[in-house]
Amino acid sequence: MMLSLAILGVSLGILAQIAGTGTDAAREARDLSQARLIASSKMSELLVSASTGMTPAASPAMPVEAMDTDATTMFQAQIDVVPAPMEGMLAVRVSVEALDPDGGPALATYSLTRWMIDPLLGLKELAEEEAALREEEASAESASIQ
Repeated sequence: MMLSLAILGVSLGILAQIAGTGTDAAREARDLSQARLIASSKMSELLVSASTGMTPAASPAMPVEAMDTDATTMFQAQIDVVPAPMEGMLAVRVSVEALDPDGGPALATYSLTRWMIDPLLGLKELAEEEAALREEEASAESASIQ
């Protein structure tokens, strides 16, 4: 009888530990998916502003809101912009961390890096000038044919 109670007690302890591990993994997965969504959103914002000709700027770690309105975890995002190994390119890195409310290490960390053409190169203006020259040549040819 005592042996069966001891086995039952140990089994319940192991099951409780497994349930706790599962809960921790679920929280980590939730925080990681939120960090991915935030990083993707921030990167999209940077790419849209870069398409208008603005050079993306680095920013220190700043608090951001979670995509889930019910989330209680706080996140912080940091943007790093450095020249890429290839000339005329920028490496833009968005890093997002899920902060531990107890002040411990980050609950989840996600980084997204993308290379983009440096808007300061003026390639967009060069392409517009080239298109204008082609239009002028085409109109000059059509005028000379008539």
